[in-house]
Amino acid sequence: MTAAKPHHLTARRLLLDHLDVHPGKTVGNDLDPLELGLVGDTAHQAGGDSYHLGKDKIRARAGRDRYSVDESPRDQRGLSDYASAMDIGTFKVTTGRGVFDLYDFNAWLIALCKAGDPDTADLREVIYSPDGRTVKRWDRLGRRMSGDTSHLTHTHLSEHRDADGHRMVRLATRWLQHIGKIPEEDDVTKAEFLALLKDKDVRVALASALLTADGLIPGPPGSVNADGTPNTHWTLASYARWTYRHADSARLLADTALKAITALAQQDHIDEQALAAAIAPLVAQGVVAALPADRDDITTAELEQALAGVFARLGQQSGA
Repeated sequence: MTAAKPHHLTARRLLLDHLDVHPGKTVGNDLDPLELGLVGDTAHQAGGDSYHLGKDKIRARAGRDRYSVDESPRDQRGLSDYASAMDIGTFKVTTGRGVFDLYDFNAWLIALCKAGDPDTADLREVIYSPDGRTVKRWDRLGRRMSGDTSHLTHTHLSEHRDADGHRMVRLATRWLQHIGKIPEEDDVTKAEFLALLKDKDVRVALASALLTADGLIPGPPGSVNADGTPNTHWTLASYARWTYRHADSARLLADTALKAITALAQQDHIDEQALAAAIAPLVAQGVVAALPADRDDITTAELEQALAGVFARLGQQSGA
């Protein structure tokens, strides 16, 4: 049995909540429940081919394809007992931003379709009137350009059958935001934002998002994941741990070097060779530890030997 998709029901409820100004009454400027249809009526069923019908009501017709199924792979693989369309009737509503009606909605929606807006990605077609006198059709597949005259007073939106309908909710939400019936999603004042920051849970969430956002900071050369694949970008938390680990290692090496130098300084005569031998290994370990992981062309022993020679020469020069 044909049923409405849950997300389409949500979009329908959203539009009725804000455009049916007199609930329970039939008023000319309102978008009444009977003017906002999802599941096909007997007229749709008689035709046997409509996005308002599920697979139990779709039937083949001699010499004709089932346009709501056969023309798109998305419709073929998505065919189910769910209808995949919405009809929106006439309305006129006044908000702080002006007066808006069905034809304003049509112009707004078609502009999004032609611009390739992501929220129109599931739409197969829109059959509409720009002015109440002519009928046009925006067809993603470019198969048709018009529709019957019933669309002078209602707009038909159909989605590919494999869509779950969430983008219909997005479009309904954005239209209501556009005309000022509901607040914009990003309408947060500075004062409101600062007030939010006083909430500990909000601060924790923001800190977590900042520390764990991946793909933003280039990783050190040679970084790899646990499975051995290249790890080209790190999170801020990874960088903080890496920096702390290296800083802590450097601190320990510096403490050890300071103790060695202090011990040598207490001697009456400083042996430059002994000083070089004491310092060189520590400096070498620190330098090698700080080298990128892909630098395997120098060892700690080699660097230690070079540094010992440098320190020895400096000692000889200072004593000359």
